[in-house]
Amino acid sequence: MNLSSTDLANTELFRNAPEAILQMVLQQSKPVRLAAGEILLSPERDNHHVYLLLSGSFGLHFNSPHSPEIRELSAGTSVGEMSVIDWTKPSAYVIAKTPSRVLPIHRDIIQQLVEDANPIACNLLRLMTRWIKANTQRIIEDQARIFELSCHANVDSLTGLYNRRWLDNAFGRLLEQSQKEDRPLCLLLIDVDHFKAYNDGQGHPGGDQALIALGNVLKTTLRPYDFSVRYGGEEFLVLLPNTGKEEGITVAERIRRKAADKKISFPDHAPLPGITVSIGLAVSDVTVTPVSLIAAADVQLYRAKTAGRNRVCG
Repeated sequence: MNLSSTDLANTELFRNAPEAILQMVLQQSKPVRLAAGEILLSPERDNHHVYLLLSGSFGLHFNSPHSPEIRELSAGTSVGEMSVIDWTKPSAYVIAKTPSRVLPIHRDIIQQLVEDANPIACNLLRLMTRWIKANTQRIIEDQARIFELSCHANVDSLTGLYNRRWLDNAFGRLLEQSQKEDRPLCLLLIDVDHFKAYNDGQGHPGGDQALIALGNVLKTTLRPYDFSVRYGGEEFLVLLPNTGKEEGITVAERIRRKAADKKISFPDHAPLPGITVSIGLAVSDVTVTPVSLIAAADVQLYRAKTAGRNRVCG
């Protein structure tokens, strides 16, 4: 689809711009397509363009591409202005949330447009850019502090996994997103076999080391976009986005085998007995809720236990 001067005039950057300027920009700039998840701007890369967002949507992230989204950017807006005007790297990540289309306008064109304007207006623009960048840096620092505090509130202190508080806040959103995109969400409910006897025999410090070991198994076995939670006591919960039953069973079996093979010891390296786990699996559909999906996995966990433990049922 060709881009017209009317399309350009409907963007925030070029509203009320003369036709000659619109035509000049169109002649020297060509639209580019981005896939969902592709990074458009990054503080780690030099930027030489202002990007007009023509279609799709983008997320704005401080600190890292995986940090919480600060703002959604939609078609008609533009990004990259501050780094182009002030000759610096971008202050945030801009990432395509959906397949998108942008118009990159090179710094030379932007600089020419700025220089052709009133000199006082140019100076004012540069001053405002520096002021905004200074405030953006303060926002980034504040966000980092907030994120650190949030992490402490949402992470289990023993295992380093997410805790029940995080699950209560995030599970509903993850499930809703999966249902909206018609993608399966697989849930694993994991229980350490005979943990009470293990705890009684090895003491609470020994039991803690067993839970830490299982937490490490989950951290090293799961994919970067999976979520592992200490659900309570010796019970753990795993969320596998975009994962059906067959793939979920494969992941669960891998966890089960690695848990059984995991060497456990006290901090002074004194050895402890190994553990096994039982795992129940359930996969979402359009009708389930967080409560009903956990209940379905719990039924399968009970089956795994009654069938002899150290197994996966789903």
